[in-house]
Amino acid sequence: MKYALALVNITGLGVKTFSYLIPDEMKEKIQIGQAILVPFGRQGLINAFCVGFSDYLPEGIKAKKVSKILDETPLFSIEYLKLLEWVANYYCCDLVTVLNAAIPMKLIEKASKTELAVEFITFEGATKRQVEVLEVLKNSGKIPLIMFEKMAKTTRATVKKLEALGCLRILEENIYRNPLDILRISEKEPLFELSGDQKKVYEGIKEKIGSFNLPPDEMLPQTILLHGVTASGKTEVYFKLIKDCIDAGKNVLFLAPEIALASQLTKRLAKKFGTEDVAIWHSSISDGERYDVWQKLYKNDIKILAGARSAVFAPLKNIGLIIIDEEHESAYKQTSPAPRYDAKVVSQKLSEFHKCPLILGSATPDISTYYKAVNSGNLFELKKRYNDAKVPPVTVINMQEYGRAAYKNVISIPLQNSIKETLENKQQVILLINRRGFSTFTQCKACGHVIECPNCAIPMIWHSKDQMLKCHYCNHSEYFPDFCPACGSDTLKTSGTGTQKIEQYIKDLFPENNIERIDSDILVRKGEHIRLLEKFQKGDIDILVGTQMIAKGLDNPNVTLVGVISADASFNLPDFRASERGFQLLTQVAGRAGRGEFSGKVFFQTYNPDYYALASAKAQNYDEFYATEIIAREEFDYPPFSQIIRLILSGQNNFRAEKSAQEIALRLCTMVEKYGISERLEVLGPTPCVIERINSLYRFQLIIKNKMGEKGHQFISSFLNRITMPKDVKLTIDVDPLDIL
Repeated sequence: MKYALALVNITGLGVKTFSYLIPDEMKEKIQIGQAILVPFGRQGLINAFCVGFSDYLPEGIKAKKVSKILDETPLFSIEYLKLLEWVANYYCCDLVTVLNAAIPMKLIEKASKTELAVEFITFEGATKRQVEVLEVLKNSGKIPLIMFEKMAKTTRATVKKLEALGCLRILEENIYRNPLDILRISEKEPLFELSGDQKKVYEGIKEKIGSFNLPPDEMLPQTILLHGVTASGKTEVYFKLIKDCIDAGKNVLFLAPEIALASQLTKRLAKKFGTEDVAIWHSSISDGERYDVWQKLYKNDIKILAGARSAVFAPLKNIGLIIIDEEHESAYKQTSPAPRYDAKVVSQKLSEFHKCPLILGSATPDISTYYKAVNSGNLFELKKRYNDAKVPPVTVINMQEYGRAAYKNVISIPLQNSIKETLENKQQVILLINRRGFSTFTQCKACGHVIECPNCAIPMIWHSKDQMLKCHYCNHSEYFPDFCPACGSDTLKTSGTGTQKIEQYIKDLFPENNIERIDSDILVRKGEHIRLLEKFQKGDIDILVGTQMIAKGLDNPNVTLVGVISADASFNLPDFRASERGFQLLTQVAGRAGRGEFSGKVFFQTYNPDYYALASAKAQNYDEFYATEIIAREEFDYPPFSQIIRLILSGQNNFRAEKSAQEIALRLCTMVEKYGISERLEVLGPTPCVIERINSLYRFQLIIKNKMGEKGHQFISSFLNRITMPKDVKLTIDVDPLDIL
């Protein structure tokens, strides 16, 4: 091919692709995936990736030459690009956008880290003291130069003299920056012996997927659901399957929903399988670590890669098994910016590419996942806790009866008494309130005006620690006003409850105890959440207050009490998944109690004790919840009975945004009617979004219910590719959206 297609990161423009002429001396060397150096206007020579080849240029374009191949080892393959092309097509965005999300551009700016090492050659010609120095080196083998100087108590000048005598050799070597080095794991731990129930599930899955020793062409990609109640030991089943996979010479991708959980998971994997064979991938590891992990993955030097959702794009080779734990979690979906991918969906395509099984695990599976598993015969269940430990009983506190006597009308007397008893027994408490901040809205008592964000159509949240009103959508903040902006009254009062308020109330009630809070506001310091979770695990924290972040992954045997301050919060959203999300959250957080030798207790505070999803969460009964929910989903054609595609039209001018939404809806409905597919491709709207304005942009949405599978998706993609939007109106395409707010 005559031209190389280069992916470049241009100042002010972002990531784009351009064609460059391949010099004759590079034609036999240049490959897809290589980092290259190319000229670009006034920016001079810049780094780029080779992502394709061509024999043609558009008329009137003159290509400049590729200046240099920076690294002859490619960072990705043609097969990898095919996966990214599929992602671009499925999520209705261009390939460059996906490349930018999948391949960190800083990879091409980060060379390998090198350091000087030294190795022994001979004693010949050395003095008595120099021989003593060389003895240290001979016994140590090749080691870093700085370490050798400390061990031998010598200087750089002496080392240079010994090099001149030919007694030793100084080398420059690449150093692999391993994020797991801080774990300092001295030896591996054996895998636990599986219980009878675990063994039955493990053997059933093995029978379903066949042997890992089969060549890829003989394996069938299958998606399997492992539904196990909290503390049933799903992880031990995963580990046994992982061992089988790596013993067969294949690699494993293991995803967790969030960075904190991925870090905990990686630590457990490293203890079981060794730090040399395990790597971690998420947005918080350094650029240098990311570069080195990427290189090792591409060279097939890593057997197990653990990480958060972005790890699905890491170039792991020879994949024999993909595991997604807590598969119901919304964190697997990228909400912004594009591509708005779901790591579960991409993993399913990845399993097809590698012809390997995908195992999804959860105590509260996504409704669509469970439906597909049941109807494909790929459902395996662990219905009891490990070693038959008891599921903690749940007490529902009706705040219509207990609210007035509650502390500050928020923390009921039964919950207070149970906290006191738990602390007296030297055990630990988790309190969930799924709203951050101190108060959730500020209202004028004279006229009823609520202080809203000037950029977004939502109330400002009061943060007592910073003494500021904040918007959780656009991050706008302002000081608390002295007077109501609507009527001038000085009767403004904060109301509602967030994590900061509960933290303060609990400190008022239990001043002698150690109380900490975990929510996204404390994540400004890198690793702060991990530090707090480790303190909690060690017993240095008595009561942990937090949002949904504390509802998953915590396996602390000393936690015997879980209290949910407002069990209704998740159910009150105008979204078809609200009941499912609420049920999942309550069930998951309840599962944090009683995981050790002590029995646990759970309290749900609610104003609606008879709601079906809450009743199912109280009973820890997923089957009961699913049976009710699936009927409603089928009646209204919501997933799994359709695929939702959401189109959002937004702009600073309310009228123009609405008009654009109406025009797209009209054109789309006309096409749907023309092809006679209106019953299988339903277009709803346009309507104003539930949150009508965010970041000063007015928002209108169309909801498309696709019941045609891949064909319907292709129809929508083809239609949208022909749409030209006004410059002042933005079109956002969200395939399989998390919500419709």
